[in-house]
Amino acid sequence: MGMDIFIIALLIFIGLVMVILEVFFLPGITIAGISAVLFFVGAVFYAFMQLGEFAGYITIAVSVIVTIVGIVIFIRSRSLDRMALKTTIDSVAPTLVSDQIKVGDEGVTLSRLNPMGSVLINDVTVEARTREDFIDEDTPVVVEKVDRTTVIVQKKENEK
Repeated sequence: MGMDIFIIALLIFIGLVMVILEVFFLPGITIAGISAVLFFVGAVFYAFMQLGEFAGYITIAVSVIVTIVGIVIFIRSRSLDRMALKTTIDSVAPTLVSDQIKVGDEGVTLSRLNPMGSVLINDVTVEARTREDFIDEDTPVVVEKVDRTTVIVQKKENEK
């Protein structure tokens, strides 16, 4: 009798591990999900066959309770915090170019333009693009064309 309870408990435990794997690590219907169902069914079947009808129903109830409690404990544990992605995105979508920037305005590159990068023109930081191969950082530039979301620049004449 003690070995039968141990086998049932082991099958339920393995089924719980498979459910946690399926829900949190392997989304979709995978081997872990199918295995979880098989382990739970195996535990219930074993209980019905070896210990009787009452033990089978108890095994069903225990399986449901253990699964719910196991998932709740796993969610509340620090395990998910350690695995969670904590990267913040500090970039922004391109915005419309300020009306302050006109063709012929001068500025300086804040990053290397290869062919795109950031430029400071009239105290406004904007995305800029060059038709040349690249322009190094901290290079004086002149606005050649203004698009809706980017500015096309070239090196200042005396810098070429």
